[in-house]
Amino acid sequence: MSAAVQAPRVALWGRLRRSGLVPGFLMLAAVVILNIVLQPDFFSGGSLSSNIATFAPTILICVAQAVIVLSGELDLSVGAGVSLLNCVMASLPSAHVGGPIGIFTIALAVSLALGAVNGLLVAYAELPSLVATFATGAIWFGLALAIMPQPGGVIPDTVGDGYAGTVFGLPVPLLIVALAMLLWFALIRHRAGRRIMAVGSNAQAARDAGIPLRRTKLMAYVFAWFLVFLCAATISAQTMSGDPRLGQGYTLASVAAVVIGGISLRGGRGTPWGALVGALVLGLVTNVIYFAGIASSWQELVKGLVIVIALGFMVLEGRRRL
Repeated sequence: MSAAVQAPRVALWGRLRRSGLVPGFLMLAAVVILNIVLQPDFFSGGSLSSNIATFAPTILICVAQAVIVLSGELDLSVGAGVSLLNCVMASLPSAHVGGPIGIFTIALAVSLALGAVNGLLVAYAELPSLVATFATGAIWFGLALAIMPQPGGVIPDTVGDGYAGTVFGLPVPLLIVALAMLLWFALIRHRAGRRIMAVGSNAQAARDAGIPLRRTKLMAYVFAWFLVFLCAATISAQTMSGDPRLGQGYTLASVAAVVIGGISLRGGRGTPWGALVGALVLGLVTNVIYFAGIASSWQELVKGLVIVIALGFMVLEGRRRL
């Protein structure tokens, strides 16, 4: 192989290692192979469409968490937020708020308000993000229970039909995920996105460079909660009803995907692309458990092992860079 051909490959490998994506990609390749073995029709159109629709909410919530982690913070309230938004959408009288568009508009406004509350508590009140968002998560869950003590409510049929449909031959869930990633790509190329990375990497250096720390962290939370809204909208389109406990597993999943995707929990290193890889790994692990006939009670154990393995890879990669 000529040096001219080998050089770009070496450079690509170097970029992957610096991004922390190598362990995630290796784990993704492993679970894809297992899925192919267990599902001969894994790459069929029907199977891919079903998987995309199922994985979309997880991907969106994981990317939302990644944006916050990259700013140097964490949000433990995203799962409860999904539950609250789902209950809001399922309880609104569609005919009196302008149909699905009105429902989504109200839910989006609520979601951005929740993100702003978290951002204000963390950035301006200077509360530790773990404590602040743990507390607000309890509040969001309590509000969800107040709105809907028991599962119920109705999501308009047009929402479910639209989510199951296609646009220009592409599944709607895929387009929603693509929109989220494009928004992140646009943000990171903008000054605001670069500020998020700088603040997460070294807050003092960012402050010395004239970057407004508080405003940047607030913006990261608000942007992330736009993605939380998309997650709640997609999961609501699948369930077609409300459930105050619907989002309970999403907080853990979002943090796990961040770890698997090689994003530093200290902030400033990694990309939401890593969260995308991590979310796919978690989703495909669930598929493996199901199609292998393993009892569902083992699911959390397997996910925990996957996270531990990912952490081990991260430690090894960190030592190699020293």
